[in-house]
Amino acid sequence: MQICWLSPEMITQMPTLRAHGTYLLHFWLERPLLQTTIGRLGRFDVAPGHYYYVGSAFGPGGLAARLRRHIALEKRLHWHIDYLRPLLDLRELWVAVGNERLECRWCSALARLPELSRPIAHFGASDTGCGGHLFYGATEVSDIAEVLRQI
Repeated sequence: MQICWLSPEMITQMPTLRAHGTYLLHFWLERPLLQTTIGRLGRFDVAPGHYYYVGSAFGPGGLAARLRRHIALEKRLHWHIDYLRPLLDLRELWVAVGNERLECRWCSALARLPELSRPIAHFGASDTGCGGHLFYGATEVSDIAEVLRQI
C-alpha cells in the first residue's frame, strides 16, 4: 500500500486526492484545554501534545473534499474532530488512496503503540465501532508512515 505524506498546503495540488481513501491527521496542541465540549460525547480536558486522528473519505469529492474540510477552521460542527480542529495546529497528513477501508486497521495499529493512548473513548468512531479514532502522545511518533504501511 502506498502512503503519501502531505502538508496542509498540498491538498489542492494533488489530483489523485479526488479518489477515495483513508487518512491520518497529525495535530499539535501547545497548551491544555479544560472542559472542552466534543458534541454529544461530553466535556473533556485535553492535554498538550501530539494528536493523531484517523478517518476515511468514500463520499463525493473523495479525499480532497474531506481533507479541505478538516483544514478549514470555520465550519458547521458535524464530526467529533470538528469540535477540536480550531484548537489544534494541523502539522501533517498521511493518505492512502484506494477503495479498501483501512480506518479500523490503522486504529488497531496505533492502539498497539505503547507511546499512544485514546484520550476520548469512541471519538470519531460512531460509524465504525473501532473504539476511537483519536490518539494522543506526549511525544511524536517517529515513523508513523511505517506503522501504517505494516498493515
